[in-house]
Amino acid sequence: MSDDRPVLLPSSCEWSEEARLVGGALRTVQAAAPATGDEARYVLSSLTWQVAAELVEKCPTIDHHHSNIRIMLVPEHDLRALWACYEALVSAHEEDVEATELANLLSPFLRAYDDTDLEGLVACLGRVLSVLSLGIDAAGTLATHLSLKQHDAPEAVDAVNEILTAWRKAGVAP
Repeated sequence: MSDDRPVLLPSSCEWSEEARLVGGALRTVQAAAPATGDEARYVLSSLTWQVAAELVEKCPTIDHHHSNIRIMLVPEHDLRALWACYEALVSAHEEDVEATELANLLSPFLRAYDDTDLEGLVACLGRVLSVLSLGIDAAGTLATHLSLKQHDAPEAVDAVNEILTAWRKAGVAP
């Protein structure tokens, strides 16, 4: 049995921008980690940062029409890596001594990226995680109906509404 979960992704410009910021930050850490020769310098292994970056980099789109429905299968182990990165970034934001190097590495990147800081990055990552962690049956229901080309079925419409409600609660959709 697969541990992949179907997740509906927003098609908004704001969502894509936040996912790009998060993906870029995760990729920055992943790229810097091997150069130090110290796996613990940035709290987590380079591989954990890489897995998380690859997951988030699949999220943005350039087609921002509201009627686009995008479904991505998210492997549970990739989601765990992303949660670990979130915890590391929260530690860096809270100025945990063990995460000082992580904060020092990301601060210039974040300032250059629309003058964002660690607090902004953590907030963006929290919204990305809200979408990728959404564990409701509606995503699976919708994926099934879309694959069967039954997008107008009442169950599919109900699933979309349920997902949009969850996104609104998480601050991802208006």
